[in-house]
Amino acid sequence: MQLTLAEWWALGDGGREVVVDQLLERVPAGYIDPRSVGHAPGPLPQLIHQATGVLFHLVFGGPAVIGMSDRRFDRLRRISADDDEDLMVPVAYLPEANDLRPARPVRVSGALVADQPLPFGVLRKLGLDEQRLFIAGVSPVAVGALLKSLTPLHWRAPSEAEWEYACRAVEDEVGDEPPARPTGRLLGVGLGQMGNRVELCRDDWRDDLSELPERGSLGNGHEVLRGRGSGARFAGWNVSPAWSEALWPGRRRLAEWTGAVAMRPWMDLLK
Repeated sequence: MQLTLAEWWALGDGGREVVVDQLLERVPAGYIDPRSVGHAPGPLPQLIHQATGVLFHLVFGGPAVIGMSDRRFDRLRRISADDDEDLMVPVAYLPEANDLRPARPVRVSGALVADQPLPFGVLRKLGLDEQRLFIAGVSPVAVGALLKSLTPLHWRAPSEAEWEYACRAVEDEVGDEPPARPTGRLLGVGLGQMGNRVELCRDDWRDDLSELPERGSLGNGHEVLRGRGSGARFAGWNVSPAWSEALWPGRRRLAEWTGAVAMRPWMDLLK
C-alpha cells in the first residue's frame, strides 16, 4: 500500500472504500470496517479488532524529522526562564527536553495504530493480573506480561520515531515564533490525545537521539517511555493557543518510572 496521505485526502468515498478493502487483506483475520457496523467513516482508514473492540487508524508512513531542533530547544529555554503564563505552556524541565536532541531525519513505515491506549477492560480480557492494572495501563513490573499477551494478536509497541511521528503536531520549527497553524500529519484526525499518557516504546534506552538511525529504531528493549506524567521531572508540554509547544511530551527510562505505563498497540501490515 504505497498511498500517501495527500492522495488519501484526494480520494472520493468509493476510492476510500477500496483502500479499506485492501487494508483488510493485509491484516490477520478478525478485523472489520467500522462502517459495516454503523460507524461514521473516520478521516483516516480505520479497522476494528472484533474480539477486543480496539479501533485502529492507518498511519501513512514517510520521511519525517524526529527530536527537538536547537531552535526549538532555545525557545523552550526562553519560556522556562521567562515563565510567560500567557503562552499557557508549563515550565519545561530542560534536562529532559535535552534528551529529545538532536533532531534526526527518519523514514517511518506505514502501520496501524490504536486510537487510544488499551483500557482496563481490554487489559483484563488479555488475562493480566488485575492488581497490576490501572484505568489505561499497567504497573512497570507487568510490562513483560503485557507484551507477552499481545504477541498472539500481532500487536507491538512502537519505536520512539513511530510514536513521535504519530504524536507530533508541528513538523519543524519555522522561525523564532510558532507557526500560525499545526503542520503535522495526524493532529485532529483521531490521535489528537496522543501524548496525554505515559506510553511504552520498544527501543533500548539511549540518553539522547544522537544514534537514531534512518529507520528510527534503537533495538527492541522496551526501555523507553514517552508522554506526559505527573511531576516536574516528567512534564510534557501542553497544547498552547498557537500550537508552539504542541505535543512535545517527555521521555523517560522505564527503569526509573513507578507510575502507570500505557500501551497503544501498533500492528505491521502483511506483505
